[in-house]
Amino acid sequence: MKNYRVDEIKSLISGAKTALVVVPNLSIDSLSSGLALALSLKKNNNIDAKVFCPQKPDANYSKLSGLDLVSDTISQNDLVITLDYPVEQIETVNYNQDNGKLNLVIQTKPGSSKVTQNQILVANQSGAADINFILGDESLLGSNSNLVNSGNWIQISPTNNIKPWAKASLVDQDAPYSEIFTFLLPMIGLNLDLDSAKDLLIGLRVATQSFSINVSPETFEAGAVCLRATQPLMETPVSNGQIPQLNNQSTQFNPNQSGPNSIPTA
Repeated sequence: MKNYRVDEIKSLISGAKTALVVVPNLSIDSLSSGLALALSLKKNNNIDAKVFCPQKPDANYSKLSGLDLVSDTISQNDLVITLDYPVEQIETVNYNQDNGKLNLVIQTKPGSSKVTQNQILVANQSGAADINFILGDESLLGSNSNLVNSGNWIQISPTNNIKPWAKASLVDQDAPYSEIFTFLLPMIGLNLDLDSAKDLLIGLRVATQSFSINVSPETFEAGAVCLRATQPLMETPVSNGQIPQLNNQSTQFNPNQSGPNSIPTA
């Protein structure tokens, strides 16, 4: 089992209510991993998670779970007005129209200090959520590459190209995304349930051509973890960085085998 340093990632996730998972380059490996992350965040932490990928998935991706979370567009035109003012001193927030102009009316409680000009901050919202993950390089996003200019970003990459805007980074040059996330999710306290494990298993199979190329002992271990998590007789979910132990019955793992232990195709 791989042992990543995840303290910063866990700290950034803590308390988040919304999450954005960005997949700059569409592939079975990257999208299956992004979906597994988003599904795990929703089911384990009740975080409103969405996936942004500039390329729209086609029929080749139809067996992945969570495709309803994927969008190929993202809004960068929202206007955010922030008041650097105690919330408990605000009575009401309303709006009205005056000759086609929108007025925001903020009423403070009696005895409260006046809101000053330097307490009003105006900015364009770039689609960033409470916590943001990116699988790869932002340059592949084209006109949306400025997404990373604001918000808390966690970079996951198979190449050693750490970005200065990332609050936390995880680089593993010896593994596809699906292998990285198989080990990462339990380490940050996210269970591998049926849907997330199935997605990662599909990603592993495609990335390694049915475990025939670019494999290591950890790759097969990741496959076994995902395979067990997709089985109906699994005793407990994978959590807290623990790899489940095999039962007493002897089971042979054959990526090309048909039947209940076979790996789903993409």
